[in-house]
This record gives sequence, structure tokens and C-alpha cells, in this order.
Amino acid sequence: MKKNLFPGIIAALFLFMLTSCEKDSPIDTSSDEINIVSQFVYDGMSTYYLWASEVANKKPTVADTDPEAYFYSILNSTDTRYGWSWITDDVQSLLNDFAGTPKASGAPSFTFMYANSQKTQYYAIVNYVFPNTPASNAGLKRLDIIGQIDGQPITNSNYGKLYGSDPVTFSIYKLTASDIVKDRDISITPTVISTNPVLLDSVYEIGNKKIGYLFYTDFISVFNNSLYQEFSKFKSAKITDLVLDLRYNHGGAITAATYLSSLVAPMNYVQSKSTLVKLTYNNDLNNYFDTHNYSRSYLLGEYDKTSEQNPITNNLDLPRIYIIATHDSYSAAELITFCLMPYMNVVHIGNKTGGKYTASWTLHAYDDDLGLTVYGSNSLFKIPKVLLPNEKETLKNWAMQPVVAFYSDKYEQNFSATDGLIPAAVNTFDEGFGYIDYWTQLGDTKDVFLGHALYLITGDTSYKPVLPTKAARTVDLPILSKQKLNNPKDVKMQSVILDKIEMPSGKLRSITDELRK
Repeated sequence: MKKNLFPGIIAALFLFMLTSCEKDSPIDTSSDEINIVSQFVYDGMSTYYLWASEVANKKPTVADTDPEAYFYSILNSTDTRYGWSWITDDVQSLLNDFAGTPKASGAPSFTFMYANSQKTQYYAIVNYVFPNTPASNAGLKRLDIIGQIDGQPITNSNYGKLYGSDPVTFSIYKLTASDIVKDRDISITPTVISTNPVLLDSVYEIGNKKIGYLFYTDFISVFNNSLYQEFSKFKSAKITDLVLDLRYNHGGAITAATYLSSLVAPMNYVQSKSTLVKLTYNNDLNNYFDTHNYSRSYLLGEYDKTSEQNPITNNLDLPRIYIIATHDSYSAAELITFCLMPYMNVVHIGNKTGGKYTASWTLHAYDDDLGLTVYGSNSLFKIPKVLLPNEKETLKNWAMQPVVAFYSDKYEQNFSATDGLIPAAVNTFDEGFGYIDYWTQLGDTKDVFLGHALYLITGDTSYKPVLPTKAARTVDLPILSKQKLNNPKDVKMQSVILDKIEMPSGKLRSITDELRK
């Protein structure tokens, strides 16, 4: 995820905040023994973090030799509770995930149900599998049930192997008329894969309606042209309604959310570049952006003219959209659902979403290609004048993904009060009514979520989901677990990724020169 940053932005931001806050230099040179990565954590967090003012007096000491522990020790309590901010010593894996090219099996999403009465062991239900990946090549598919990992039951201590990059063997179980029984073992060796989020589409012709359906897995901006092609198909089909399925979508890049929104919002708002999202940073950053007339908004109709097609070409110009979003929908999935509401009728089907209403930047010490830099080559700071080779070597793999902003809609409203988006009661369901034997393949009109959308659109009661009675169920299966055993390295679900930051280079240079005086 390469940042579009002009040289000098970091220097200007640093100096502006030093001047406005009258703080000492964030570079602490009192001791050469302070861990340089911990110092990088402090310098970045005391400048860009949403709660930077709380970090200012938490400078690292010689005792802070563990940068990760130091990072989490200085976080705001709300951030700690929700797990929004993140640090890694494997920046390339982080960026590969953002770019849709991780080293992985190809099965990134699971739902869990208890496998024993003590609720200490789990079955993992496969939500979907990317094609042409080690998982799909091994025969793993949606609704397969994983009961063991490397011959051991799935527990809180080993579930992370489901998402790992090391070779693994899964024991696959299947539903029978009255039980769950072992079916087969499959071995998977993860490789670098492509995770194009435009995974499944359909068009349903019911009466006088043509209904488009899109299952979209993640907001990854390098695949925006795949969205463009998908909506070209929808437009050619002259669809009258759209169902956007984000039930397992953990979010991602704000530019992907803006692009998708520009394909579905009413055309006049896209043409007029109406505000989709507003960002609220810490006070220093807000003042800097506002003083110099830099936008803190993302607009409908914005796109990368160097690599993307104009979304207005395939805009559907619909008055409403039906969005399937659940407790497993986060960040950018919530953003698009919420921030489109001022412009069109958004019908939310599913249940309460994950509640991620923050945004983050990737911070790297010095490499502009890896993130927003704290010590860029154009830094105004003389300490360190230039990072020494051994210091660069120490810092090269480290990056932070701290929360830097709250996002809101055009009216500066957000959903923090409800801690997630809540659909109307008549549109609230659990997948399969909470019964695994009532789950279907994605795109099946018998799916509870999709069926309800088709019923709302057409009025045809044959699509209306009906809660099964206990007598109608011939099997008493384990209940679905409410515990979320998500990928511990899934940063996209923690906050919306602010993946492109642009400022006019000429204006920035004049501001930088002014600040140098």
C-alpha cells in the first residue's frame, strides 16, 4: 500500500505541532541507550495518534526495551479496550495483506460453534474460500467444518493456525441427519495468493425486477477496477435494484469504500463531488489541515486517475441499496453503510455490526513506500540527522497502525453511541436463523439475508425467510459461538485504512518554507 505523499509533509507537520504546542523535540536524545524502536513509537504516536496529548508525557526510558509492550502501554484506554491500534515487526506482511497479496491458505474467514459442553473447544465453519488458492486446490469450500488442526481440537490457544502462513492439516467434518462426523483430512501449504474481493455476483429476474447481487469480501483499492468491471455488467443488465453482501467484510481502505460508494450513490451527488466522509484528527492535526485549507473529507466521485476508471461511467444511479451487514462486518463495511445514508435509502439487513468508527495510518520510520514516515529524508529535525545504517536495519521491519481519526458522515455524525449499526427490527436476522443446518451457499435465494432482500424488493412471499419450528428440525446441533476468534493479524477490521494522503506539492513547499523561518 504505497502512500502518495509529497516530500516534506512530515517535516511540516512535525514543526507545526512543535510550534503550536510549544513541546520539546519529540526526539529524546538524553540517552543513547533508549531503544530506537521505542523512540520511533513515541515520536510517531505523540504526533499523529488521535490521543497524542496523552502520549506526550510518556516518553520511553532505558527500561522500555520491548517496543511492542511500550506501544500498548501508552494507548488510550478506549483504544486498549477495542483493540484499534496495532504494531508489527513484519511490515511487508501487513502491506501485502492491504494489497490483497498475502501469504495465506485462501480461507480467511470462519464462524465458530462449540464442540464440547465445557465450551472450550470449537468447530470452525468455512465462510468462503478464494479460488485458485492452496485451500481451494485442496478441496476446502464454504460450509466445510474444521474440527481439528494438526490432529488437535480447536481451542483458544491454537485457533490462530487457521489463519497462519505455515503448512497445516485440517480435519474436515460434515453434517449428517443427526450429527457432525469426521469426513477427511486435508493438508495445506500457504503461498502468496491474490484476494480479489469481488468474489461472487448474480442477477435475479423476478417479475419486473432485475436484482444485482454482489458478495464483496474486503475493501482493497488495488482491485477497484474489478469493481468497475462488475458494475459494467450490472449496468449492461439494466438492474433495477442492488444487494451488496458485506456479511463477513472486515473493512479496509477508505479509497475502496469511496470508489464503491461512487458506483452506487445517486449520480447527481457523485457528479457534484458531494462529501462522503469527514475525518476528525487530534487537535494539532485538525488545526494544521484547516489552517492550510487541506481537506479532511473524502468525496463521492474521487478516484485515482492514474490507475482507475472513472466510476461515474458505470454508476447505477439507484435511489436505494440493500446492504447485508452483520456482527462480522467492520470498519469500511460500516462506513459505506452509514455514510451513504444521507444520499440514498440504505436498507440494512442482518444484525448489529462490529462497531469500528475510527481510521488509521500506517507509520514507518523512514521509507515513504511503506507508510507515512516519521523520520523522512526531508525531515527538518537534525536529530537524528540521518539514520545510521544499523538504525535503519533495526527499524526497517517495524510499522505502526495507530488510530489517527474518527470518521463521520457529511453531517459529522457517527455511530459511536450505539457502538455499531443496528438494522430495523423487521430486518434483523442471524444467518440461517442461528442454525448451521439452515445455512446455504452464497447467492442462494434460500439464504435468510438474501431471501429477505428479495422479498422486500419484489413483495414475493416465496422468498420471505420463515423461522423453522423445533419440530421441523431433525437434528440438534451445537449452538453457534458468540466468541469472535478472528485473525489476530487482521488489521483491516480494527479501523478504516487511510491509504492515500495527498496535498498540493507547490502549496506544501511554500508552507514548509514559511515554517522554516
